[in-house]
Amino acid sequence: MSDYTTREPLVREQAFERQFRVRYAILTFAIFLPLIWAFVTLRSVYPVTAWTVMKAGGALGHSQTYFILRGETISGELVDIAPITLTDALYARIWGMVDGTVNNRNFKLRSLHPDNAALFERAGNIVRLPRAARLPELLRAWGHIYNSKLPASAPLRLKAIRLDAYRWMGQHYSDYDNFIETWREEL
Repeated sequence: MSDYTTREPLVREQAFERQFRVRYAILTFAIFLPLIWAFVTLRSVYPVTAWTVMKAGGALGHSQTYFILRGETISGELVDIAPITLTDALYARIWGMVDGTVNNRNFKLRSLHPDNAALFERAGNIVRLPRAARLPELLRAWGHIYNSKLPASAPLRLKAIRLDAYRWMGQHYSDYDNFIETWREEL
């Protein structure tokens, strides 16, 4: 047996291992180079959006309005309701929808729903529309969804549903309970 035949598999194995290492080095650079570049330049680069997943604790200089959904039960209790339990929408999107409904942003769309267009025409312009013009329908829908999940004789069925608006003034990390207004809808 010659020396060549015993060395040939060893040479092939070393060549394969070299190719393997080169491929994985290229793959490693391809994956981590955009990430390193995103951190160095402070930008988000697809597919590595490093800075969009990190959020600050909050800007203390800006006030913020937030909402709490509550229901008044037949037995007289006041219960907090998480809208995420009523629909399978995303949590933050629900509160964005509420804010948009309260501030009549659904009337500022390029293509209005026919019901919104009719209401807008009757009002004449956006300024004449009452604040939260479509909120009663949203509250009634949420109330009916909540009640539909309970038996007809349940004491926790709602007789009314309400949305309370609060404002955090943003100067320090306290005073979150500055009440602004409430909307109530009988069911």
